[in-house]
Amino acid sequence: MKSNYYLVGRSIVLGLAVVTGVRAGNYLPPPASDFLVLSNANGTVRVLDSRGLVLETNLTYLPRIPLADLSPAELQTLLESKTAYASLTTFASGLGTNAQCPVIEQQLQKIWQQGSSLAEKMQTRLEILKDMRDYNDEAGLLPGSMVAANQYAANEIPLNSRLTNRAATAVAAAERLEATQLDRAGGPAARVANQQAQENYQELAARANRANYQDMIAQGQIAGANQEVADHQAKCVALAARLARHGIMVSAAPPFYPVLQLKLQSEVNAERKGN
Repeated sequence: MKSNYYLVGRSIVLGLAVVTGVRAGNYLPPPASDFLVLSNANGTVRVLDSRGLVLETNLTYLPRIPLADLSPAELQTLLESKTAYASLTTFASGLGTNAQCPVIEQQLQKIWQQGSSLAEKMQTRLEILKDMRDYNDEAGLLPGSMVAANQYAANEIPLNSRLTNRAATAVAAAERLEATQLDRAGGPAARVANQQAQENYQELAARANRANYQDMIAQGQIAGANQEVADHQAKCVALAARLARHGIMVSAAPPFYPVLQLKLQSEVNAERKGN
């Protein structure tokens, strides 16, 4: 009986070893180092974006190096750095997913596989990810600008009403002033009435001017907020068109929905394994 338990237990262990071995063979851990040695420079990778590579050495940032200036071997070495790997495989970390995510992931994988060189693959991937991040930024700023525009418009209604009332009051005061001036020949009483009418008109005119100034400020705030809304929308439309040229479809008209978290490691890991 004991030997039977032993055989069963050993079979389970061997089975787990086989499964674990298969998974371990398919799993490629992400790079852990950021130190990079190139033919003409070396240092720690600090930035990799669509404009190129930035290294730091001896507490100094070296001039940006375009990807096109790197040899295939140097690009492969770059791919094995922590920052470069994260830049090419991470998008919208911490956000959820939806049905759109697998579609975009498949398209990005296809674009990567169709690249004629590693430089082209990396450059295109970085440009697309930047456009998607910019799209998310503009879409995220849009609701706040719309709220501000609506709030300014709501606040301007009573301001405009007060301006209209005060302007009408000032006009009436001007008419009374004109009437008293025509009646100045009536003696001291007429002169007192004229002075009072002048003071009253000046005060009401000043109030109307202040109301007009406040209304002008409110109109400027409304125009500024509406312009922000228009700018965010225009940028979303332009970025959506840029992404569409790569076959990546995002909302190109309001409402604009952000691109959520994407999984992009498989194609990059395949590139690492292949070399």
